[in-house]
Parts: sequence; structure tokens; C-alpha cells
Amino acid sequence: MMMDKDFNSKRLLKFWASLMKRYGPIVKLINPGVSPMIIVANPDDCELLNRVTQNQPARTPLASLKHLRDNWTDDYFDKRAGIIVENGDEWWRVRSLVQTTMLKPMVINEYVPELDDVSCTFMDRIQELQDKYGEMPDNFQDELYKWALESVGIVALDRRFGCLGAPEGSLEAQQGEELINLVNTLFSSLSVTEMRTQFWRLFPTPSYRRLKKNHGKLLKVVEQKLDESVAYLQQRKDEDHMGRKCSVIQTLLSKPGLSKKDVLTFIMDIIFAGIDTTSHTMAFCLYLLARNPEAQKKLQEEVDHVTAGLQGPLTSKHMAHLSYTKAVIKETFRIFPLTFGLARILNRDMVLQGYRIPAGYSVFVLNCLMGWDESMYPRANEFLPERWNRARPLGNIHPYASIPFGAGPRMCVGRRVAEQEMYTLLARMAQRFTVEYHYEDIEQLTGLVLYPSRPLRFSFVPR
Repeated sequence: MMMDKDFNSKRLLKFWASLMKRYGPIVKLINPGVSPMIIVANPDDCELLNRVTQNQPARTPLASLKHLRDNWTDDYFDKRAGIIVENGDEWWRVRSLVQTTMLKPMVINEYVPELDDVSCTFMDRIQELQDKYGEMPDNFQDELYKWALESVGIVALDRRFGCLGAPEGSLEAQQGEELINLVNTLFSSLSVTEMRTQFWRLFPTPSYRRLKKNHGKLLKVVEQKLDESVAYLQQRKDEDHMGRKCSVIQTLLSKPGLSKKDVLTFIMDIIFAGIDTTSHTMAFCLYLLARNPEAQKKLQEEVDHVTAGLQGPLTSKHMAHLSYTKAVIKETFRIFPLTFGLARILNRDMVLQGYRIPAGYSVFVLNCLMGWDESMYPRANEFLPERWNRARPLGNIHPYASIPFGAGPRMCVGRRVAEQEMYTLLARMAQRFTVEYHYEDIEQLTGLVLYPSRPLRFSFVPR
């Protein structure tokens, strides 16, 4: 694959599209040292694949991360590498226990006021960062990372990190920046170990050594934060913590079948996966709104109506009425997908596009290409959030044409949290500002998740 003339590791979406155009609706990729991979880009194939693998939804693991954890000093992880890399019984052991909490709307909805508080802090931060033209600095993406870290900390550890809006040079600011840099370095190292020739299997390559070093640092930070949270919750065990019946971390730590190390590994993965993903999505969302003022006006009108007279925080009751706000996020995912699509390892033979695919092969459904397909999305080149209205004014949408959080038993376990984070931030932004962008087009570049190609030099005009 990497020897193909069109291959560009930073622009894989264009490479995938060129392969499908050159070879047709189903393509077989052969890479040295791994099982063949079949790629397709059809929602019916995606639905069929999900159904066939429903009972054993194995996917190609992040092999370097699993190898790292399986061989960690003193067997720290007990060969239990976490749900983002495990398959089979070990994956299901943890997944079945955490999803009953993480995917329950009633549980996550209780965090909306606190997530809203983070979003309000971020709005204040925008005002602090503005130059005389209302424009953001070139490193505005770093501020979005801080917002995401603060938000995920509330749910994962029951407390904020304190880095968003902290004075420059303060301990909180330094710790937040260090943690964000850790996560970004982990992402970049994994991009190399997973998406290029895997020489790390033979000897510890520089990228593998960076991965190991920064993984160790992240482990140390999360261990410390988890211990602090446990001690804090122990002090307040007789109180109604933050008005919630029971926090996520309390629930997970008290679940029979989950050890403290299971919870620690899960929190590591939530932090690892929860910073770049939501912050990059919001970057693309703000860009699309800036480029489409009519859609931004509709968003503002909805938010103004729902929040009229509001003095306190947003709650789940407000969220229930923000249908256009949610459609804006869905349309952002369609145009700027954050991941490539659905990947599964077949546990039995199946037929796709008339071809028999043997068990053991990997099948990769490129949902990332479907969002641009006129046959699935009329006026695909336009940003039209209203296409997601219940009435479907632009026609029905195949349920597997857009699955930004995956599908089936392996659907992203942090989905509910990520959605509420983005909804609250978008609502508060629309309430206080009109966003503008006056520079070159922003495209997507490729890593483990896709990210913006240019600095986010947005202008925020107070309303």
C-alpha cells in the first residue's frame, strides 16, 4: 500500500478515494506481515459486516500499544490492555461492565451543568485571547485541547484539571499543557507505529521508544489523579456529591468484576481518546459555521429561543430542544469525518460485493468517503444541517452512511460524553459570538484521527 504512487500518509482520504475510483467498489490490500485487508465504501456492506460480526466484533488492534502494555514492567497491566486494544472475552469483560454506566443517557445527563460551566469558562477565555480585531492566535487549537481535557476530567475523574483559563506559568497551566503534550505525542507516535512498516516488532524503533516513554508518563499522571479523586470522594462519601446521585468513577470503582487497574486503564484511554477527537471536531465545526453564515444564523436563533431568560447553567432539558445544534454536529461529521470508518476481523467467511471473503481477513468500511457521495447525500458539497431533521427534507439517509462513533457492540463507549461536551460548547458559542474566518481553506490531514491543516485563526464577534 505504501508503495502506491498515490500514497500520502498525511492525506489518506484522497488515497482511499483514488483506490476506489481506480479499482471499483471492493479492493484487496496486501501488506507484508499482516493478513490481507478488504476495503469497501458502501453503507449496505457496512450494515452487513456489523451484523455478521455482531457476536464477536473483533477489530485490528493498536498492536504496538497492546504489545507495550502486555510487556510493561512487572506485568503491571496483567495482560489486560484495555478495551481500545483488546478483543474477545477480555474486551467484553470490561466493556460489558463500563458501558452500562458510560452509555446510559440518564447518567451522563447529570454532568451537563458541569460541562456547561467548562464551556462558559472557554467563552471567557476566547475574550481574553482576542487581539484588537477579535482574532484568535495561531495556537487556538491548544485552547480547544484544554477545553476537551477539562471536560473529560469532569466525567473520568470527577474533577477539573484547572488548566483552562489558568494564569500563564501557573502550576495548573503547566500541568495541563504537559498532559496535552503527552497525549499529542502518544497520538503521533502511534500514528507512526501503526500506519507505517512495523519494524518495532523486530527492535525498539524511535517511535516505539517515544510511545513507551510518554505512555509511562501518562500512566503516572492518571495514577496520581485517580488516587486524588478516590481520596476526595472518600471525604465526601456521606454527601450528595455535586448534586449527583453517584459519579461515574464511584460507580466504576464499586462494580464487582472491575479492579482498580481496570478502571485506571479505562480512564487512561478515555483521556487519551477524548482530547483530540472532540477538539478537532469542534475546530472543523467552527470553520464550517464561519464559511456558512446562514447556517450559523439558524443555530443562533435556535439557541436564543431555548436559552431565553436563562440565568443558570444549561441542563439536559435544554439539550433536548437543541435539534438544529445537534444537526450541526452531525453535518460536521459528514463533511469532516474524524475517523476512517468501521473495521472488523472476520471470524467466519462472508460475501461482499459478490466476493467470498475468508475468515481471518480484515474488512475496512470507508465511511469517511460516504459523506461526499451525491447518491447518499444530495447536495453533498453544501453544509446543510437541516438534512438531518426528522422530516429528512433532502431525502432519507442510510443509517450506516454516517457512523462517527462506530456501530454495534464496539460503538465508542464515550459517545454520550463527547456529544454533550460538543453540544454545550456549540450552544454557548452561538449564544455569545458570531464566528468568522478570513483565510485559506482548511482541509483534513491524517493521523490516528484527522486534524485541521491550518492554524485556527477564527475571529469571534460578540453578539
